[in-house]
Amino acid sequence: MIDRNDLVISTNDAATLSAVLATLSSREVAAPEAALELEDILAGATLVPDASARDVIGLDAEVTYVELPKGLTRTVQLVHPAAADAVNARISVFAPVARALLGRRAGARVPVALPDAEIDELHVVSVRTLRRRS
Repeated sequence: MIDRNDLVISTNDAATLSAVLATLSSREVAAPEAALELEDILAGATLVPDASARDVIGLDAEVTYVELPKGLTRTVQLVHPAAADAVNARISVFAPVARALLGRRAGARVPVALPDAEIDELHVVSVRTLRRRS
């Protein structure tokens, strides 16, 4: 049985995120600790072939989740920092919510410490890959 809370990242996403981290200076990241946390996520994740990661939250995935305990449902797309657009629910992988969701699968329940202290857990409802993973 798959543990929906295990961190799993496709080899392609891991390479892309590593490249993003390598090209950023600490001044380019709104919160330098976000880059460090993303490095930790990559270091602790299980890498899988891209074809095996279709149900895993990665770059360009559309994710529907519920904010607990209030129950507000949101749908966002995790994107490269340069493509972030809050108005269109495209959030950077450096955003706190994105870092909490990255590498999870539908069904995961992720405890979080977000700027909005009223949210203490995210429940992943669905994951849809918007780009083709070969």
